[in-house]
Amino acid sequence: MDLVKEILKNPLPKEMAFPESEYRRRVKKVQELMGKEGLDLLLVSNTSNLAYLTGYDTTMPSGYTVGFLGPEGEVGLHCSELEAPCALLASTIRPENIAVFYWYEAQDTQTQLGELLKKRGYDGKRIGLEMGNPETFATYALDARTYVKLREFLPNAKVHDATNLVMEARLIKVPAELECMRRAGAMSAKGLDAAIEAAGEGKTDNDVAAAGYYTMIKAGSELMSIDPMVMSGRRCAYMPHIPYRRVPLKKGDSIYLEFTGTYWRYNAPSMRSISIGTPTDEVKRLSEASIACVNLLIENIKPGRTGHDVAQAAKKGLNAAPGVFFHGGFGYSIGMGMQPTWTEAPMYVAEGIERELEPGMAFHLPMCVWYPTGMGVGFSESVEVTQTGCATLTPERPRALAIR
Repeated sequence: MDLVKEILKNPLPKEMAFPESEYRRRVKKVQELMGKEGLDLLLVSNTSNLAYLTGYDTTMPSGYTVGFLGPEGEVGLHCSELEAPCALLASTIRPENIAVFYWYEAQDTQTQLGELLKKRGYDGKRIGLEMGNPETFATYALDARTYVKLREFLPNAKVHDATNLVMEARLIKVPAELECMRRAGAMSAKGLDAAIEAAGEGKTDNDVAAAGYYTMIKAGSELMSIDPMVMSGRRCAYMPHIPYRRVPLKKGDSIYLEFTGTYWRYNAPSMRSISIGTPTDEVKRLSEASIACVNLLIENIKPGRTGHDVAQAAKKGLNAAPGVFFHGGFGYSIGMGMQPTWTEAPMYVAEGIERELEPGMAFHLPMCVWYPTGMGVGFSESVEVTQTGCATLTPERPRALAIR
């Protein structure tokens, strides 16, 4: 049975975040970048990039799907038959541009893709591949087996590293994207408030995570790009990426929270922190430093300033907590994201980053700070760069250590 043909006999209405004209604008922008690189074909293996270009959505973004785009025309797709319905429901990809294989044949998708591209005449052409991770935590690079097989089928093709090409197009958001991020930010804030309310002596970190997760989902969040991050007590010395794990909350613990809700796959993360009972002087100092840095970032982010400039101004807030450990990244670009990350390359706010900020860029300002002796906190907001400065994408609300 041809699954695509069967679905098209009685299709559901399209589920799309934006009008088709917005996706056509994005494709044209990427094709302009392809032209500057002299590319005859772009292979898109980063699922969030495919979503950006077409609206494609799936609960399995880590699965094999490869989009292909020439200097003119529309995006095509090579995917399993189980992913084809996702493309039919939530993308601009036309059925005739979907090349399907059966999921149990996935051990040799490389041969199928090589044959497909050879048949379409791409041997001897200049092909752009997403060859690496666009930033520290993301996957979606084309796998080595596929690269080797493509070289076998297309021995005369010239391969070009196009890892950041679509990411560059994504960096400046249009107003409709920023509105999606504000909707996500409202969900993030609700989740954090619920998590803070759920915290208390005798509860567990799972109780806190569950309250935040439930509240964000109830508020309308879709699948989260990263599960809620919750850690407490001495585990905060290992922050920010260790998972919650049924750990009892005790008097004197500090608790670190980092959440984002998602709206049409757009993110706006935020951090907050809690003390169970009266906070120690060390936790007070850490909170003061973290909050001071967030405030300085919001004051200093504006068009024309570089990531380095802003980081130099913001790091003065760390003076409130001598000897604190901080990872050095005062901000990173965000927008659309799928598991395993909400981050979006290629822009950072950090010392040494000389790229200038531009209106429409969006950043998470992740001020998690800690003493490796066993305590830590974090506060953050997500912001957009405006024409004159910046504005928060997460709702304006107090940045203060919560006492439970």
